[in-house]
Amino acid sequence: MNIQEYIESGILEAYILGALSTEEHAEVAANIAMYPELIAEIAAIEAAMQKFAESNAEQPPVHMEEQIWQVLSKDNQAQTPLTDHRPQAKAIVLPRQAHDVQWQRAAIWIALVGSLATNYILWNQKSQSDQQVALSRSQADSMQVQHQKLTATVASFQKVKDMMADTSMQTIVMQTVIKDKPMAATIYWSKAKGDTYLMVDKMPMPPAGKQYQMWMIKDGKPVDMGVIPNDMIASVNGMNKLPMLATGSQAFAISLEKEGGNPTPTQVCVLGKVAAI
Repeated sequence: MNIQEYIESGILEAYILGALSTEEHAEVAANIAMYPELIAEIAAIEAAMQKFAESNAEQPPVHMEEQIWQVLSKDNQAQTPLTDHRPQAKAIVLPRQAHDVQWQRAAIWIALVGSLATNYILWNQKSQSDQQVALSRSQADSMQVQHQKLTATVASFQKVKDMMADTSMQTIVMQTVIKDKPMAATIYWSKAKGDTYLMVDKMPMPPAGKQYQMWMIKDGKPVDMGVIPNDMIASVNGMNKLPMLATGSQAFAISLEKEGGNPTPTQVCVLGKVAAI
């Protein structure tokens, strides 16, 4: 809506003077509540009307007052003689219009205050509702994460049970080969099936640009079993199955290599030999 054109249309003056229909009055009241500029314009129009009425108030001429009383006297000659209780002349200041303006102004402010209070209550209720929904979603997400962790724990526990039930399963402890740098990891290896499980006991996170790499020693030569993801290193005591099957292994080792791995080990960190059975 073009506020300036709306103001210049004269509808606000008609609204103040009560000259609008019920529908028009309701429409203007709604616009006033929506646009703060109209509130200021209403106040300015009321002030201008009041100033105009005060500045143009006039004392009635004396001869007009006498003529009025003469007419009244003729109309009442047949009645009880008229006692002169004529009131003192007063300035005419559009009393009805001023009275109406005051009531209309009060009605406007009551409507505005009521509208603002209602909007605040509704906004506050919506805000509390939104907060409650957000809290419920956060709790649901947290419960889902906990459920996923519990499911993973149960699956890991079942995996360990199944692994330990394998009579061919061997435990190979890999210990540090670097002086003054204690490190350790454990391999659970099924000689019959070739399944290999790695548990990182104590190994520092690799430096930037580096990655641990898994090896098995077969026929006296290292065989690449792939790089070890960093999240596996961070998961202390977590059991992880390695993707590659190990058959005929004589030992297992972990080396520190460049990120992405190396064709041959360059810096062995831990080593564990397979016990002869």
